[in-house]
Amino acid sequence: MNKKPKYMMENKFKNKRLKDLHSLKLLDTTPEKEYDTITSLAAFICDTPISLVSLVTDTRQFLKSHHGIDITETNVENSFCDYTIKVPQKFFIVEDARKDNRFKDTSLVIGNSSFIFYAGIPLITKEGNALGTLCVIDHKPRKLDEKQLEALTSLANQVVQLFELRKNRLEIKEMANNFADESQRLHTIISATRVGTWEWHIPSDKINLNERWAEMLGYTLEELKPLSSESIQRLIFPKDFETLTEKIMACLEKKSDFYVGEHRFLHKKGHVVWIHDRGQVVSWTKDGKPLLMAGTHTDITELKNTETQFSTITNNIPGAVFRYQRYPEGKDELRLVSNGAKSLWGFSAEEVMQNNNLIWERYDDKDLKAHLQTIKNSAEDLSFWKHEWRYHYPDGIIRWHKGFGNPVRLKNDTTIWDSVIFDITTQKENELKIEKSEKRFKGLVQNGSDLITILDFKGNYNYVSPTSRKILGIPPEEFVEKNALEFIHPDDKETFYASLLSLKNEKQVAIKPFRFKHGDGSWRWMETFVTNLMEDSSVGGLVANSKDITERKLTEDKLKKSEAYYRGLYESQTNYVLRTDMDGNYTYVNKKFVEEFGWLYADEKILGNNCMGSIMDYHHQKTQETVGQCVAEPGKVFKIEIDKPSSDGRILTTLWDFVCVEDSDGKPSEIQCMGLDITDRIKSEKALKESEHRYSDLFQLSSQPKFVYDMATLKFLDVNQSAIEHYGYSYDEFMKMSISEIRPESEIPKFEATLKRAQEKGKQTFLGEHIHRKKNGKEIVVEIRINNLTYKGKEAKVVLVTDITERHNHMKAIEAQNERFRKIAWTQSHEVRAPLARIMGMVELLKVDYTSTKEKELLLKHILFSATELDDIVRDIVDATQQEEI
Repeated sequence: MNKKPKYMMENKFKNKRLKDLHSLKLLDTTPEKEYDTITSLAAFICDTPISLVSLVTDTRQFLKSHHGIDITETNVENSFCDYTIKVPQKFFIVEDARKDNRFKDTSLVIGNSSFIFYAGIPLITKEGNALGTLCVIDHKPRKLDEKQLEALTSLANQVVQLFELRKNRLEIKEMANNFADESQRLHTIISATRVGTWEWHIPSDKINLNERWAEMLGYTLEELKPLSSESIQRLIFPKDFETLTEKIMACLEKKSDFYVGEHRFLHKKGHVVWIHDRGQVVSWTKDGKPLLMAGTHTDITELKNTETQFSTITNNIPGAVFRYQRYPEGKDELRLVSNGAKSLWGFSAEEVMQNNNLIWERYDDKDLKAHLQTIKNSAEDLSFWKHEWRYHYPDGIIRWHKGFGNPVRLKNDTTIWDSVIFDITTQKENELKIEKSEKRFKGLVQNGSDLITILDFKGNYNYVSPTSRKILGIPPEEFVEKNALEFIHPDDKETFYASLLSLKNEKQVAIKPFRFKHGDGSWRWMETFVTNLMEDSSVGGLVANSKDITERKLTEDKLKKSEAYYRGLYESQTNYVLRTDMDGNYTYVNKKFVEEFGWLYADEKILGNNCMGSIMDYHHQKTQETVGQCVAEPGKVFKIEIDKPSSDGRILTTLWDFVCVEDSDGKPSEIQCMGLDITDRIKSEKALKESEHRYSDLFQLSSQPKFVYDMATLKFLDVNQSAIEHYGYSYDEFMKMSISEIRPESEIPKFEATLKRAQEKGKQTFLGEHIHRKKNGKEIVVEIRINNLTYKGKEAKVVLVTDITERHNHMKAIEAQNERFRKIAWTQSHEVRAPLARIMGMVELLKVDYTSTKEKELLLKHILFSATELDDIVRDIVDATQQEEI
């Protein structure tokens, strides 16, 4: 815990002591006998020539009593008393000041005063403040015994008691002054407000009234005496006596703390005086019985008369006049309802005041929610309430009501509306008829584009909209009773007229764009849709809706060629520019903003209006938070997407840059905003995400390994689950590898050559057989197909892998078997042929007759050897064949 510096503590105690000292108002006062008696007695007891009662301030010490010297104050510097008050609860004694380093050189010791001996005790109040001292002084050294010190202590306590007595007298005097002031103020208020007051001492039945109370009823106080509850009772209007008595009894029986009411009293001249009466029991006996009751009377006769006049007026107003009161918890009630309630709602004023649900239950379900919302809105911002709705009258007929009301908020957060409701059923029926007629006309207008015309089958104009002046530079009246073919380019007349005739069999046709002569002599391309409304009695013709597409027609090719350029320009440019003050009110908007959103404001006067008016409600909080960020970091640009309403009923998504600008004093002064319409871009992004999602499904759900790699770094960008399962690497491991890392080193040169060949071949390429290595080290033979792909903004390739290891091994086995078969065949053709030839030759020799027996035996031996050799060869062939089969 941090300790406060010593000097701070000393200042605190010093200020407290001085405040206590000044509150006594003793400084610079004249001598008082009580204090002088004490100093005289102190000097006598201690046998000293001087005794003082001193009061020590921060600059001086005032001597309230000075026995033995004539001075009334001294400087506080180096004074004995100043030292004394610094050691509370202790005597401060200097037996010989000449030997004390603190005082020996001071003027009190070496001067004419020659103060040698000092003994003082601090005067400490009950608050613990040492205000001064009671001290004795001598011109020679001396000592005090215990009895003298005890006596001096008792005298000091007497001085302190004098202080306390003085303080009590001052407080009592101040309280008396305050009471007098308060009484005078209360009397002034009562007189100014012309309120009558009364007091009733219940046990004695004694009543006190002021002059105003009597004056209200035309009496003087003297005329009303003697006053009692019985005499007052005679002044109460008979019909109000019972009600007033019940309220008073409720207070006397402690059922109510007070009563308030409006009651009638009888004037001296016989007429009724309306009194606002308030009273309560202000004092009770020890055994809990009422002792004193008091209250006020205010004359409200004039107010009551005004209410009566108002009631008379409101009861003669067509409709219902009333006060609607809505409490914070949602409860509501009707008050002061005029007699027009019966004809408006079908219920009397008393019935709806007792139960307003009689009305709420008959609101049309289609209107009730909106009606309650208008009341809520009015209550929230205390705006004037106005609404129209349908009401189901008790006789079953639906009537239209229109209401108005002005809200007022009371201190308890209750809101009241002084309102009036009219039956506007007849007016509404007329409006609906007009609206129906207008809808027919609006339907006619809305079927068109920019220029609306009505023609017959020959092409004669019956009506041309005022937009002809803007679109074609020709006033509408110049078309009437003229034929459309007079204005159409000769090369387009036949097509136009044929389209009109086709409407005899069709309801609507789109006429091929044709050229129409402008008022300035130029030809304008028009796009037109014609609807056959001949059978509609309100139209009776062919309705043509046309718009000028000249610019689109002439620039269509140019726009196609430069589409990419303008798209980039559109993305980078700022369509809207505006500035607002720190309250969000527009201070500047550019033409583009006015064209897009000016329709939201009366007469397109945007400046000075709040920017929230052009922002959808659900983006208000988001916008306010972004502005808050701008204010917190002036100069920093914050981006935000905001939805805004379009004049055609769509919602526009706009992208904005917000920045807060400071003034010369470094304070936020305005918000500058630049924005553009990104509605189409958002739609494209959504379509792209949907496409990517479809691609992701195909990619991830494939049963064959697939992966995507970056063409620049060869790093994996994505792999599917089949690749993870087939190669044994996790997804995170793949994402840290390149495609070369799944190949043995011996495959790298072939892989690099394959990459180069793939780049030369173009979009889709089959790259043949390759060797890949799994995580467990096993090598597999794969076929690869690749395709170009833009993946998350990067040039990439998507790879389809087919594992052909088993097929490859099978082909190798077949080739090995064929090789053995070739060897067998070679054996058959070479090794078998030699012994067989020898056997055949020796058999021929045996056929010769001249062969001797010995020669024959030798030939047979050679034949047997060759046969054995042939048998061994055949066995080898059989063994080789069996191995291939195995």
